[in-house]
Amino acid sequence: STRSRAPRLLRGSQGPLLNFEVFSLPQIMNDSMSRGAEIAGTLLVFFGLGWLIDRALGTTPWFMVGLALLAVVAQFVKLYYVYNAEMSSLEAQRKAVVTKR
Repeated sequence: STRSRAPRLLRGSQGPLLNFEVFSLPQIMNDSMSRGAEIAGTLLVFFGLGWLIDRALGTTPWFMVGLALLAVVAQFVKLYYVYNAEMSSLEAQRKAVVTKR
């Protein structure tokens, strides 16, 4: 696992207070890279679909722009909800550790 407990030097007398998980830099970078690739891929797919629709209907550039904007807005809304869910989960874990003391 790429997660580890608090470093041994930090445990001392405050061991119960430092019962948190440490994320490694490669894990964080991997997560960020996958989210960035997902945003870019979604944008390219929707832009391509818009280009195909515009080409078929002769309405260039309206569908390309509209679908690209829709993809960007949808991805950022998704990021917002994923971030809030992750933070709620971490907060619940933190509260569980505090109430155990």
